[in-house]
Amino acid sequence: MNTPQFKVELTGIPETLLWPLYCRAEESRRPDSFLDDPVAEQLYASIDYPFRQRFGDPRAVLALRALTFDRQIEEFLSSHPAGTVVALGDGLETQFQRVDNQQVRWVSVDLADVIALRRRVMPPSDRTHLLSRSALDHSWMDEIDASDGLLITALGLFMYLDGDAVFDLVAKCAERFPRASMMFDAVPPWLVGETTDGTWLSKLMMRGRDVDTKDDAYRLPPMVWGATFGSIRAELSTIRGVAAVRDIKMVQGRGLVFKRLNPLFGSLAGVRDLRPCNILIEFA
Repeated sequence: MNTPQFKVELTGIPETLLWPLYCRAEESRRPDSFLDDPVAEQLYASIDYPFRQRFGDPRAVLALRALTFDRQIEEFLSSHPAGTVVALGDGLETQFQRVDNQQVRWVSVDLADVIALRRRVMPPSDRTHLLSRSALDHSWMDEIDASDGLLITALGLFMYLDGDAVFDLVAKCAERFPRASMMFDAVPPWLVGETTDGTWLSKLMMRGRDVDTKDDAYRLPPMVWGATFGSIRAELSTIRGVAAVRDIKMVQGRGLVFKRLNPLFGSLAGVRDLRPCNILIEFA
């Protein structure tokens, strides 16, 4: 087994980038995996961090969420092969390597310490550009070339931001990038509210470890924005330049829940408002 090369010490919201990396890598290692992510496996092996001790059993749903975004990016690239993808809050996501068609240009936008880590551990490419900036610092838009098509993604980010700031960001993107698209995921209100200390949600998500008795137990940072697809669509309909809003269902995964029940949950109106959702916006 390879000796880890990179010591990583993160806290708060930046630490959350290690959890999906862990889940994608462990999923990719499985013989029955639905996600092929060799770069995530390499990163996972190279980083000195107690993944299993902190996060417990890997959660296939985070790998499935990544694959759902992959499919939409691949659809975008099918009609804009030399287009640009701007990944807000890109963390240690390995999406570029999974969807790379040898033409796409990729822009990773994240906080300075995360971008510094990404420079250290991620394989470089002449078609990737790293911007040390908050997603809410609209100056990142000045460095984007949308002439060959543009898709903006925010995976696992907006639930940690103020909702008004999110809609303001969408409005600014609609103004600056006509005919572009934007995709993000959101959590329902019941995952925010009284869960501000992250304790019970950590118990739900970190199965495979006892979060009550371990001093180093991982606690999810507080999520500050939760909304249903219906409420998000209603708010987006008031933003000039938003032409269409779609609810993108999770792709099928493995087992009863993710292969059989998950598509059903996405089609039932009563259940749809209780689950996280993936939103695809098309700008006019």
